[in-house]
Amino acid sequence: MTVYRIPKGVAFVVPDGEPDPPGVVFLMHVPDGLPQVLQNSAAWIWLSAVEGEPDVADAVAHLVGRAKHEVAADVEVFLADLVGRGLLEEEPSVP
Repeated sequence: MTVYRIPKGVAFVVPDGEPDPPGVVFLMHVPDGLPQVLQNSAAWIWLSAVEGEPDVADAVAHLVGRAKHEVAADVEVFLADLVGRGLLEEEPSVP
């Protein structure tokens, strides 16, 4: 299990009036990054990760009404992409 957090220097906004779960999240490296927009399942993956969800793929599968095995690979690839772009970081594991 990997635990994620919001990196220092990344700001995010969930617009007012968004449903639960929100369908859009705006992210940006501050002070001079370009705004990034995550919509629908991309937003749900990022939000689940930063909210400390122990199994992001399972949480997203539940939200989209699919089995975990149907979404797990795509969720893991997207999480790795977010980490690679500095929009998410893995918590150091505690021994």
